[in-house]
Amino acid sequence: MRKFLLLLTVLSLLLSFSACGGKNSRQKEEAELDALSSSMTGTLTRYTGSLISIETDDGQALTFEDCASAKVECINGILPGNEVTLIYVGGIDGTDTSNVRVRRLITEEDNSSIMALAEKAREGIARSEDGTYVNKDEKETEAGQELPHSGVEVESIRETAYVISPVNVRADAKSGSEILGVLDGGGSATVTGICANGWYRIIYDGGTGYVWRDYLTW
Repeated sequence: MRKFLLLLTVLSLLLSFSACGGKNSRQKEEAELDALSSSMTGTLTRYTGSLISIETDDGQALTFEDCASAKVECINGILPGNEVTLIYVGGIDGTDTSNVRVRRLITEEDNSSIMALAEKAREGIARSEDGTYVNKDEKETEAGQELPHSGVEVESIRETAYVISPVNVRADAKSGSEILGVLDGGGSATVTGICANGWYRIIYDGGTGYVWRDYLTW
């Protein structure tokens, strides 16, 4: 029993020395790489997690592949357009970076405001012209609700109609008014009102337009 315990103790010591040796070896390797590393600054143009593209300060476009092990140092994410510093080992031959290993990707830019905008966009929030934020669905509901400048009475509805043949979309519910665009035959439009003089009010290009009723069908 004593021999068995002694054997376990010796094995434990050997494993401990092996682990310490491995740790020291890694630390030594990192220290050697630090001594050999070079740095480069520029503007990040693409980052996928395993690929990094930058435009250097002198206007050269470089792409580094197989960068999955590179350590990213940033504040609230890293985005194209950020000024970055690359810490790397290996040599660059013109635009050939195949012998380069990127060790660190660093930016000091704070992307918190951009990340907040992206999060709002994901939640269906859009920025209006006055700088405030509105729900996209609410903004879509408000579109196509303007009254005709000509003063024609409008009965409000909300239905999808189909375009029989190409037709002009006008700015007012009357012939000769400004043409905003054209609806293609076979398409559809959201009708938001039926004008007393036979025109249909529709949502067009995020606003209000008018189409003669003979060109739409339910």
